[in-house]
Amino acid sequence: MMNQHDNEYLTQMISKRLESADIVGASVAIVEGSEVVYAEGFGLADRDSDQPMNADTLMSIQSISKNFMATSIMQLVEAGSIELDDPVVKHLPYFRTKDQAASNQITVRHILSHTAGFPEVGIANMVAPNVREIFSDTPTEFQEALDYYGLTEEELSAIETREITRWFEKVELIGSPGSQWAYCTDAYVILADLFGKVTGMEWESHLESHVFRPLEFKRTTGTGAEEAGNSARYYMGEERIETPFPKNELAAPIGYLYSTANELGCYLAAHLNRGTTLLKSDSVTIMQKPHHLVSEEWRFGSEVRSYGLAWFTDEYKGRPIIEHGGGQMGVRSLMTMVPSLQLGIVILMNTEGTVHYDLCEGIMDFYMNE
Repeated sequence: MMNQHDNEYLTQMISKRLESADIVGASVAIVEGSEVVYAEGFGLADRDSDQPMNADTLMSIQSISKNFMATSIMQLVEAGSIELDDPVVKHLPYFRTKDQAASNQITVRHILSHTAGFPEVGIANMVAPNVREIFSDTPTEFQEALDYYGLTEEELSAIETREITRWFEKVELIGSPGSQWAYCTDAYVILADLFGKVTGMEWESHLESHVFRPLEFKRTTGTGAEEAGNSARYYMGEERIETPFPKNELAAPIGYLYSTANELGCYLAAHLNRGTTLLKSDSVTIMQKPHHLVSEEWRFGSEVRSYGLAWFTDEYKGRPIIEHGGGQMGVRSLMTMVPSLQLGIVILMNTEGTVHYDLCEGIMDFYMNE
């Protein structure tokens, strides 16, 4: 268990690395077993108001949101409502891509593991209510983004529900389902659409009753983060200019949940301990089991980097690690588990950069006595 000396060492190490990287603000939580043993904030949550960052500051967590979606799907599997190898069309008859025969083979597991064969799509992020503000550096940037993703303004304005799934009929698969790994962030909106059709309830309502409440969360949310007290603002570029606030309720499952270092630490503990707070042990094992090798280089990287169900798996200095991160304009997030040490690490930043991985490595080294 961490003592005062350990606490002081880690705080000093984290502070120095954040300062050297010119990070406006960050929050960090460390889990040992089932307990959050360290939770600190550094720098500022909001530079304009000089609001300090702390471990309870509400932060965008971006693609870590996908893990909450996957956990919810696994809860449906445990309840017998669906099976991982159900074809998506069994629950969403209108789901298809350009190749309907191939689409009919895409399963829930394929989407969870990013092995459905989707290319980079872009539709889900483009339905953000402030999308024009995001693409405002030049007069043509918004139109260029539409052209890049093969979208029209009329298509965007017509999308009001998570039946955004219907738009995938325009998508041409880059491989047969299950044959390769290709990260498609937008695909997780399909899972939320499926979740709603199977249960008859909004995914967010399920999150509240089956995830947030059991973990006694008070701040984690998919709505209202911009107006909430003690909520971060986000910065990018050499001049650390404030970015448009990351918000997109329709696309919450792909990256628009908000949480705190403290509460994500509790969430990580539930997965680390393979207990019954959220899921049965077998379900946790399925999520964390490598499903497909990831064909990209990575800093922890080894030839074993793989993807499970909303978890990357890899090795660091010979020890298996399980992690997922997220990023967008001015947002960086990372949660990492080292099961052999019963160690969990959460790092949230409101500034672009890669120092969150340096911090994670530094914390892992500390626990490995290296």
